[in-house]
Amino acid sequence: MQRCATLGMRTALALSLGIGVLASAPAFGGDAESTFRLDLQIAQLGTGQSPPAARGGEMALSLKDSIAIALKNNLDISIEGYNPRLRDQDLIFEKSAYDPSAFLELTRSDTRLPATLNLLTGQRVLSDLFDFNTGLRQKLPTGGTYELRFNNEYLHIPRSHPNEGFTSRLSLTLTHPLLKNFGFEANETNIRIATNNQAISREQLRLKVSDITTQVSNAYVELVFAIENLEVQRRSLRLAQELVTLNKARVRAGVAAPVEVTQAEAQEAARVQDVILAEKGVRDAEDTLKVILNIPGTGGWGQELRPSDSLTFESKPINLEETIRQALENRYEYKSAKLDIDSKELNVRLTRNQLLPDLSLAGSVSTNGFGTSYGRDMSELGGGEFISYAVGVVLTVPLGNRAAEATYTKARLSVDQAKTSLKQLELQIVQQVREAVRRVEANTKRVDANRAARALAEEQLRVEQRRLEAGVTTTFNVLSFQRDLSAAQANELRAIADYVESLANLERVRGTVLESNRIEL
Repeated sequence: MQRCATLGMRTALALSLGIGVLASAPAFGGDAESTFRLDLQIAQLGTGQSPPAARGGEMALSLKDSIAIALKNNLDISIEGYNPRLRDQDLIFEKSAYDPSAFLELTRSDTRLPATLNLLTGQRVLSDLFDFNTGLRQKLPTGGTYELRFNNEYLHIPRSHPNEGFTSRLSLTLTHPLLKNFGFEANETNIRIATNNQAISREQLRLKVSDITTQVSNAYVELVFAIENLEVQRRSLRLAQELVTLNKARVRAGVAAPVEVTQAEAQEAARVQDVILAEKGVRDAEDTLKVILNIPGTGGWGQELRPSDSLTFESKPINLEETIRQALENRYEYKSAKLDIDSKELNVRLTRNQLLPDLSLAGSVSTNGFGTSYGRDMSELGGGEFISYAVGVVLTVPLGNRAAEATYTKARLSVDQAKTSLKQLELQIVQQVREAVRRVEANTKRVDANRAARALAEEQLRVEQRRLEAGVTTTFNVLSFQRDLSAAQANELRAIADYVESLANLERVRGTVLESNRIEL
C-alpha cells in the first residue's frame, strides 16, 4: 500500500508539472523592441541571413530569428523585390523624354552641272559645298519643343569664275501645341502613371513580405505546438506506465485481478502509438518551417529546429470598428487599387485632351552672317544687322476622330470598372476583418473552456487514482480519465496555438504585419 501511495504522489506530481508548463510559458515572439530592416539587394545577391549556429545538430530559433531568416532567404521575396527596381527604371525612362539632345551634322556636296543647264553663262558649273551644323533640341514639359541650331556653310566655285565664301546662321525655333497635347497634365501623364506603378510595386512587395511573415509565424506556432503536444503524449505514456506498475503491485498484494494489468498494458500500448504519431508531427512541422526559411538550400535538412519561444495565452480586447478602419487604411492591395484608379483617371484626362484639334504655334528667330573669310562671317553674325523672324500656326482637324473617341470611352469604362472592383475589395476586406475578429474571440473562449476542461480532467483523475488505491473503483475508470486528461491537455494546446495564429491572421487582414513585427523595407 505504501508503494501504491508513492505511485499516486508521482502521478499527482506529473499532473502538476503539466499545469506548470502551460501556465508559466514565456511571452511568444521574443524581443518586441528590436527592428528588422530588409535589404533586398543583399537578399537578391544570395548573401542571405545565416542561421544561428547549430550545436549538436540542433538549431535554436526564436520567432524573430525565423522571420529574419525567411525574409533574407525566401525566394518569393527575392523575386518580388526586383519589381520596385524595375518600376524605378520605368520612371526614369518616362522622365528621359525631356532630356535634351545635342546634334552634329557634317556634309560635303560636290556639284557638277553641264553647260546646257547654266542659263546665265552657258558654262559648266563646278562647286564644292561644306556644311557644318550643330545644336541642341529638347521637349518641354508643357508640350512644346525647341531647337537651337548653328549652321555653317562653305561654298567654293572654281574654274572661270572662282568664288568662295562662308555663310552662317544662328537660330532658335519653338513649336508649341495650343490645344491637343498642351500643358503639364497632358505631357506628364506617363510620368505620373509610372510613379503610381512604382508605388504599387512597393505595396505588392510589402504584401508579399507580410504574407511570408504570417506564414513563418504560423509555421513556427505549429512547430511549437507539435513539440509541446509531444510532451503531453509522453506524460500520458508515463501515466499509463505508472498505472501498469501500480496494478502489478496490486495484483501481487491480492487486491486486484490480473485483467486490470492487461487493461493498463493495452492503454500503455495505445499511448506509445500516440507518442510515435506526435514525433512524426514534430518532424513534419520542422520540414514545413525549413521550406519557408529556405534552410534546405543551405544543407539544413538534417538539422533539428528547436524553438526558443513557447505558446502562451494573453487575451487582447479588439475594437471591430477601429480594426476595419485600420484595414481600409493599411491594406496593401487596397492602397494599390486606389493608386490604379488614380492612374486610370490620369489616362481619362489625357485621352479627353486627344479629342481636341491639333493647333500648333511655330516661331523662329535667327541672326545671319556672310563673308569671304570665316572671321568676317562671324563678325556679321554677331553684329545683329541681319535678323530674321518667322511665326505661324498649323491646324489639323481629324474628320470623324473615331479612334480618339473610342480610346476616351474605353478609358472612362476602365475607371468605372476599377471603382466597382474597389467597392468589391472593400466589402471583402470588411468581411475578412469581421471573420478574423470573430475567430480571435472564438479562440479566446475556446482557450478558457479547454483550460477549465483540463483542470477538471486533472481533478477527476486525481480523485479516481485515490479511489483505485483505496480499492473502490476499477482500472477501466482510471484509464478513461487518463484518456480524458490527455485529450484535454492536447485540446488546450491546440486552442492556444489557434489563438496565436488567429492574432497573426488578424494582423494580416488589418495590414499591420510589418508594423507589429517591426519590419522595415
